[in-house]
Amino acid sequence: MPRPRKPTGPSLPPSALPPALASWAEAIGDAIGRGVIRALHENGISTAGAPAAVTTRRRGRPPKMLASGPVAPERRCTVPGCERESRSKGLCSAHYQAERRRQLAAGKKV
Repeated sequence: MPRPRKPTGPSLPPSALPPALASWAEAIGDAIGRGVIRALHENGISTAGAPAAVTTRRRGRPPKMLASGPVAPERRCTVPGCERESRSKGLCSAHYQAERRRQLAAGKKV
């Protein structure tokens, strides 16, 4: 013999809630909704489900925050005129990738 199912709906009908509790619940729901929409907009997601703008979301590592100003001279990229921080082999990420592509095009092993 199967067990009786538990009721799945709300325990009280909406008309049975006291007016003060009903208005409080509505205010909480509105506040939660506004918070969710704000979080979606801050993350670059529109409320329609599509990205708000293609340029707001980036792929890869997030950019470093410059807390203390420019990069120290010993940490800079070795390419003349480049002020970015070096990542590998004395080059910044952009110049390292350009050098890697150049070597791959020339047929050298990287």
